[in-house]
Amino acid sequence: MSHNDHNSKATKEPRPPKACGWMAEFENEHDLLHAAEKVRDAGYTKTDAFTPFPVHGIDHALGIKPTILPFIVLCAGLTGLCTALLMQWWMNGVDYKYIISGKPFGITPASIPVSFELTILFSAFTSVLGMLALNGLPKFSNPVFTNPKFDRATDDRFFLYVDSTDKYYNRESVRELLSSVHPSSLDEVLEDASPSELPRGILLGSLLLVLAGLIPAAIVLNMRASFSDLPRWHVFFDMDFQPKKKPQQTTTIFKDGRSMRPQVPGTVSRGQLTNEDPFYLGYDPMKVSSVDGPRQIYVSATDTVLETLQPPAGGDGGTALNLPWLEKLPVEANEANIKLGKTKYETYCSACHGYAGFGDGLVAKRAASLAQDTWTTPTSLHADRVQKQPVGQIFHTISKGQGKMASYASSLTPQERWSIVLYVRALQRSRNAKIEDVPVEQRSGLTDAQAPKTDGQ
Repeated sequence: MSHNDHNSKATKEPRPPKACGWMAEFENEHDLLHAAEKVRDAGYTKTDAFTPFPVHGIDHALGIKPTILPFIVLCAGLTGLCTALLMQWWMNGVDYKYIISGKPFGITPASIPVSFELTILFSAFTSVLGMLALNGLPKFSNPVFTNPKFDRATDDRFFLYVDSTDKYYNRESVRELLSSVHPSSLDEVLEDASPSELPRGILLGSLLLVLAGLIPAAIVLNMRASFSDLPRWHVFFDMDFQPKKKPQQTTTIFKDGRSMRPQVPGTVSRGQLTNEDPFYLGYDPMKVSSVDGPRQIYVSATDTVLETLQPPAGGDGGTALNLPWLEKLPVEANEANIKLGKTKYETYCSACHGYAGFGDGLVAKRAASLAQDTWTTPTSLHADRVQKQPVGQIFHTISKGQGKMASYASSLTPQERWSIVLYVRALQRSRNAKIEDVPVEQRSGLTDAQAPKTDGQ
């Protein structure tokens, strides 16, 4: 065999381009719809229409059947739902039983969020991937692009295409059928005759890009797996190297040489207003320095004692605090505050102090029946020393606690605590009332047992 024979076999003769179908061009959507209906009635199914805007009724005119994508998405959503439920049942009910807030093992209402998320996740991915698969995408080339007239499909022309893969396709029959609807032009669609092989330069460039993309990943992996005494490499400096002065550093900007500036006199720190307001303390902090005797100054936000002064030497050693207590209630003595104080008192105080305030609550009775030495009898609110206490001191006791009585500052708002003080005053007044305290028009309705005592009785 000669060398020329080898060359002749190695050289491929160009073959004529393959016919892919016929494409008809129309000037308006009405002609396109009429032609599509005629092609559909002829039995062709491998057809498509290209329009510059959505045309109502084109699906029916082409005979396109409803897609099965919704059914596929439904199945995917149910699969995600079952996957989430089974996963949570297995994890919490079988594989690793763990009690969380008393919830039962397995599937509970708490499983709904995860089930919802997996249902949406499976449905979303199936919608995208199913759409691509049913439409035969991605498709990097289409033979209709070989016709230069097709560029006007996005402007002002309408095209109807019949594919040669249709089972009823016949070249001459399709041409005659499309000619009968009087298109503006009728052209046979030929496959793209350009080489299908990618140029070697593109392949080489793509390979270089892939290799270059691996370099940052390799650097990151090396940095994570190695140790270095040098500062880390900053891609973005952010605020790490900004010109600034840290607290306690010196500076030449200000005369005192301090970089951290002191507060302006009279400034109240955010969230610290309660430290200076008698409504939140029960006493006037501005008058504390003028009072002698034992006192404790608190920070209300943290209940931290800032200052403690012991009784003077030679005193009786009493523990009663001597502070400038509020003598007048800072809340209005109205029916709403009385009802609020009654509700909160019966909720938080009556268990020990009793509903009437005599220190005979259910907890106190139970402790007395056990006869244990560790129990301290609750104070009667009708005792003389309690009745003589200013309202601010009672508020302070509720807020800070007393003896074995815990603080209720975290459970009751200042308004609620003052309402309890108001209700305690009402209880004390009710047990030591005089006939003059009863309105004249209501005195006649009182029995001898109900009538308050007068001073002479």
